[in-house]
Amino acid sequence: MSENQLDAVGIVLAQVNDEWDAQGSCFLFRSDALALTAAHCVPEALEPFAVQLPHLGTTMPVERIERHPASDIAMLFCTGEDTLTEKGDPTTAFLDGVGNWSVGETFHAYGYPTEGPTEDSTQAPVPRMFTGNFQRFMPYVSPRGYRFLAGEMSIPAPSGLSGGPVFRPWLGGPFSPQEFQIVLGLVAANLDSYAVTDSISEVNDAGKEYREKSLRVIRYGVAVMLSGVADWLNERSPKRQPDRPFHLQQA
Repeated sequence: MSENQLDAVGIVLAQVNDEWDAQGSCFLFRSDALALTAAHCVPEALEPFAVQLPHLGTTMPVERIERHPASDIAMLFCTGEDTLTEKGDPTTAFLDGVGNWSVGETFHAYGYPTEGPTEDSTQAPVPRMFTGNFQRFMPYVSPRGYRFLAGEMSIPAPSGLSGGPVFRPWLGGPFSPQEFQIVLGLVAANLDSYAVTDSISEVNDAGKEYREKSLRVIRYGVAVMLSGVADWLNERSPKRQPDRPFHLQQA
């Protein structure tokens, strides 16, 4: 794995009207020629796609896409060099994923949200790091109809962050940074909750009572937890070597 794990995070591009437009974020996983992203970032109607890795200054065409039959996750098999370290690890990709997550755990989320739309913005992807905590885990059905094991995040997910990795930060201490270069999930959606900030009851001229309410929207990001699609990932992507400490498992 690269010394900077953010090297593995990229942008999903689709060719629209002879131009390449950003559709969301993605990240290399288990291989430097395989990326994961949210399935809604790669609709069949927009093919072909490419994966851009801004930190490395490279772009790889996507040869084939495997979309999960139910969950909001997809594999992008790219035209690229799958180089390995002396230990047999990919040189850039996140090593693997785990399922031993917990409520209250701190995570990082990194990707390329889009700016705007505002008068002075270009609506171009901007790299941003987010930090939050998992608030709960639950079965989730998205507005698009995807069904998956979800982690509710304490932060909202801005447009363009979908498909980006949710991973553990390296907190220092006696462990190698590689111990934390693993993925917990990927950003997929937002969940809206509402809080009543003000309520007024009045009686109109006809003698009927009516009530006015002021609502405040509270938005939480939603992540696809990789352990919920472990079998699918293990069947279709390169598996980790058995002597390595990283592995996907059902929590």
